[in-house]
Amino acid sequence: MVAIDVDGVLNPDRPATARQLGYQSHKYDGPDPAGQPVSGTVWLHPDHGTWLRELAQRADLLWCTSWEGIASTWIAPRLGLPDDLPWIDLGHGGGIRFGRQIKLAPLYRAVGARPVAVLDDEFGGRDPDEAAERTATGNQTLLVPVDAVTGLQRHHVDLVHRWLDRLVEQVPPQPPGPAKGRPNHRIPWPSSGLDDPEDRAGHEASAHSVGDPVLRKSRLLSRQCDTCIFRPGNLMHLAEGRLHDLVTQTRKDESFIICHDTLPDYRFPEVKPAICRGFADRYSTQALQVLERLFGFIEVDPPHEPASRADAPGAGEPGSTD
Repeated sequence: MVAIDVDGVLNPDRPATARQLGYQSHKYDGPDPAGQPVSGTVWLHPDHGTWLRELAQRADLLWCTSWEGIASTWIAPRLGLPDDLPWIDLGHGGGIRFGRQIKLAPLYRAVGARPVAVLDDEFGGRDPDEAAERTATGNQTLLVPVDAVTGLQRHHVDLVHRWLDRLVEQVPPQPPGPAKGRPNHRIPWPSSGLDDPEDRAGHEASAHSVGDPVLRKSRLLSRQCDTCIFRPGNLMHLAEGRLHDLVTQTRKDESFIICHDTLPDYRFPEVKPAICRGFADRYSTQALQVLERLFGFIEVDPPHEPASRADAPGAGEPGSTD
């Protein structure tokens, strides 16, 4: 992914310099992200739209700016970009605090394990080291500092292209097959969702992923399964207080619960993991909000026992869980 700031990157700080560099002025008169009326001049360069569309052929673009959703609806059309690009809900905006650009924390949570390049005019002193640590643990991260006086320049975009080239080289080779037009160098969407870093590593994380790599959406049950832990009657025979503890910890982690009937080692090993509908209907965590905003959900029906098994004696009785 390529995360894009607006002020200082697409909209430079000094109008006189911007005019000399070919930026064009645009009048904004409307609400800010909090809904308060604001007005002012925004300087945008037509080349930026061309450069960002180049990057969009290889990676997904994402707004990471205090403009939030207004970047998609107002900035993007003036650069010839789609008006539905995802954006990060920054809450308290950006800026440096304790040596860190505070926008990066919600950005990293949103992108999960996906490779991400960040175009911004302001990074903290600790940010490069933390980006290097992320890269060392498999979460490829590139910080691209942009001079707020001149804004985004071609060499910044070329740097991202070279980074993308290296990522493409790291993709395992595919079996030979017939060539079909121009090769697609888009960085693959990961099989993992927004799990903890430890859960992303290795086969176990992949097996428990709710992400559909083809549709690039996250699987969510269309309704509660027959033995959902949120149905009355404790159908899964959970120990007393276990459901409360599970929900409390999941909400604390800002995560979600995967339906037990969709786990790979349970009753339906052929079924792909999906988010529990009972949990999603009752709680709104940051992970669920980010998944919906960045990727969207694909609703899948809960698995059912085949008729021959469902009619057998004892069928439908849930097994014990840890």
